[in-house]
Amino acid sequence: MMLKRMIIGSLILAACLVKMNAQVWKDPNASLDERVEDLLSKMTLDEKISYCGSRIPGIERLGIPSFEWYGEALHGLKAWNCTQFPQNIAMGSTWNPDLMFDVATAISNESRALKNLGQKEVMMFAPTVNMARDPRWGRNEECYSEDPHLMSEIARMYVRGMQGNHPKYTKTVTTVKHYVANNVEKRREFSHSLVRDVDLYEYYFPAYKTCIVDEEATGIMTGLNGLNGTPCSANNWLVNNVLRKDWGFKGYVIADWAAVQGLEKRMRFTKSQEEAAAMAIKAGVDQECFRHKTKPAPFVTALKPAIEQGLLTEAELDVSVRRLLRLRFMTGDFDDSSLNPYSKIPKEVLECETHKQLALKAAEQSIVLLKNDGVLPLKKNIDKLAVMGPFANRCWLGIYSGNPKSKITPLAGIQNSAKGKVSFAEGCSVTGAEDDQKKIDEAVELAKKSDTVILIVGNDETTATETRDRLSLSLPGNQHKLIKAVKAVNENVILVLVPSGSTSIGWEQTNIPGIVCAWPNGQEQGTALANVLFGDINPGGKLSTTWVKSENDLPHLHDYNVITWKDDYGPEVGRTYMYSQVEPLYPFGFGLSYTQFEITDTKLSTKKLKCMKDLVVTTKVTNVGEMDGDEIVQVYVRDLTSKRVTPVKALKGFKRIHIPAGESRTVSISLPYEAFSHYDVDAKDFVVEEGDFEIMLGQSSERIVTSNTLMVNGGSIPKISVGQKSGYFNADDENRTKKWDYLYDGDAFKSTKKEQAEDAVFDWVEYEIVFVDPGVYVSTWDAELNFSHASKEAIVVTSMSGVEIKSYTILKNQRKLPIKIPIPPEYGKPVRLRIKTIHGEVKHESIKIIPPGNKQPFVIHKVAAKSK
Repeated sequence: MMLKRMIIGSLILAACLVKMNAQVWKDPNASLDERVEDLLSKMTLDEKISYCGSRIPGIERLGIPSFEWYGEALHGLKAWNCTQFPQNIAMGSTWNPDLMFDVATAISNESRALKNLGQKEVMMFAPTVNMARDPRWGRNEECYSEDPHLMSEIARMYVRGMQGNHPKYTKTVTTVKHYVANNVEKRREFSHSLVRDVDLYEYYFPAYKTCIVDEEATGIMTGLNGLNGTPCSANNWLVNNVLRKDWGFKGYVIADWAAVQGLEKRMRFTKSQEEAAAMAIKAGVDQECFRHKTKPAPFVTALKPAIEQGLLTEAELDVSVRRLLRLRFMTGDFDDSSLNPYSKIPKEVLECETHKQLALKAAEQSIVLLKNDGVLPLKKNIDKLAVMGPFANRCWLGIYSGNPKSKITPLAGIQNSAKGKVSFAEGCSVTGAEDDQKKIDEAVELAKKSDTVILIVGNDETTATETRDRLSLSLPGNQHKLIKAVKAVNENVILVLVPSGSTSIGWEQTNIPGIVCAWPNGQEQGTALANVLFGDINPGGKLSTTWVKSENDLPHLHDYNVITWKDDYGPEVGRTYMYSQVEPLYPFGFGLSYTQFEITDTKLSTKKLKCMKDLVVTTKVTNVGEMDGDEIVQVYVRDLTSKRVTPVKALKGFKRIHIPAGESRTVSISLPYEAFSHYDVDAKDFVVEEGDFEIMLGQSSERIVTSNTLMVNGGSIPKISVGQKSGYFNADDENRTKKWDYLYDGDAFKSTKKEQAEDAVFDWVEYEIVFVDPGVYVSTWDAELNFSHASKEAIVVTSMSGVEIKSYTILKNQRKLPIKIPIPPEYGKPVRLRIKTIHGEVKHESIKIIPPGNKQPFVIHKVAAKSK
């Protein structure tokens, strides 16, 4: 009997030991929660803490390699040889969520391809859904619209395309940013956004809620700013109450760059880094964005002392680490690759022909025709066509862009399409330079000799970017001067804008016969522009923001109020087309076409809308012109009986539709009951006030072509959280069932890459450079090439990772050549800069790297590789 008991005890002990040593976290058949708990139980305190920064060291004893939780995918991967699509402000102007899904699918496929190559992870800091409430904001171009409904519908399809539709695995992790009301760059780390609840819930929150609740986005990034007196990265109400409790968010929250550190250092909200770290964790923040070659994130450094000081418990830390581990399991990091369909995405998707054609389609659909006095489209056989302006021979992709191999400038696109002679003059620099007058004179002389002039102007990161707001909405530098000088000698001027948003072109609107907004429009921008200018494509894009006449028509940049109100400190103000009383230069939703559309026979599905029922608006759209084209039908709602301040009109539905010339299409747009609701600050809930509403159909927010009155029953909108869906969620949308490869034909991945023979033809050298993070966002670094010898007018071409940057001509006796180097995709990792001599003879001595900010320049003498 005793022996039997000993045997049973031994078996029980063995079973317990097996269970204790079981690798449940490695078992793909175990539940997600079980796997997370098992791995968490095996981690030391230091290992848990390490997950709270962007660079996560490996756990060798568990066989887990190091990991970087950092990636940028705003409108294409910020990497080498990856497709760059139109900037977000341009994608918003397509008014085409389905196209956004296609673009996001392509971006996420390239992300997975790089992960499968072992080059990059799939934690992406996008989309940006900060509202484009003010065009002076330095990052205005990063977001889709000033309107919460249009913003929500475009952003939802970005999230859906990026994360994919697999029931178990997430293709990429999306991180919706910057939560919330983060629309000022100057001293953003020190400032607070003062926002009333009604503006938060009706204007600033909706796009985040759509991404989180409807599309179940995996992450949120908190802003560097504070909200109503509390920093966003320590805001318990904002993160734990609204995001996690009310919306049911289960993903991770990351603080923007060193924002947890900033709770003490910049916001003065805590007395120590330990207190800041503890406060962030308790507020629901899990991680701090921070990458340094040797230093961990300040958040990581402070967490262990915070626990030792009793400010935080390990159990509280575990809550955050669970959320971070959960996402690594969801991406399939700990499973055999054969189980994950995304592991099959090949490297051939990178900047493949399918993606370039998609980038072209997106660029074409984003272009907005602002004015046309019968001068467009142009004929291709113009004898003498001049193309000029600082953006003419430049493929400006916008901020937070990668480096594709193929970039088509406007000049190149026009040269490829035009049949006559095409001449070029720069005209002036972007922001003004000493030799601008000389360049303007050259442009004027060329304009005198030309039949037609295409003038391409705009603004770039020198006037608007992260850390820099626009001081003026006028074109910077001498660009207005250039336009007026050219127009004075040639009446046939087409103005093309490459802006970050609303631009003050009142004189141009009055005096220039044709104006096109072409945006920072991705790597195929030149071809897209040419296709529109010459009529191969009929422009159908419409503005996703209001274009004001001047910055003087805007409230103070730091005023986050949206709804019109008046105080003792200034005039009555209101933001966006919904509340502004100021006549705009171009209204929200505006865009012309080479054809004409008529909207008729509008019908409502009911005359009285019952609580929680949908309204279906049906109308007939006819193309009465002579060219096939796209129309965007816009449905606006206005409350006719409410006693509260309501929008003049608010977009609640839209649809882009292609209609051949002479044909008609019936369009049906569904508006859910919640489209008629407003946020009741007393009830702290969305309610519908019973009464009459005007349903307006328009071709812009100002061009309303038909309207009907609808009686709506009063009621409350049920609260929803993750697992439930809003009235705008379409479960039958085919985008919710598509697999990763639906974009491609069977032979899409056949390589068309030509073998490079430059090693045998040209001399080249390569310098290996490790770029350190300068602490500020820049798109290029300055550098200086030094030569011991260079023949007269030798020509060199710089490139990185196969991507050509720029060619330079070395002047007689010149031994130092200033150059620009694109920002590398990742700091702290060596990259090689190749300098190829395509004419003459050059002997290299060194390269001097000049970092931005206060970093010291450094010189590299060693050549890492050279031609044989």
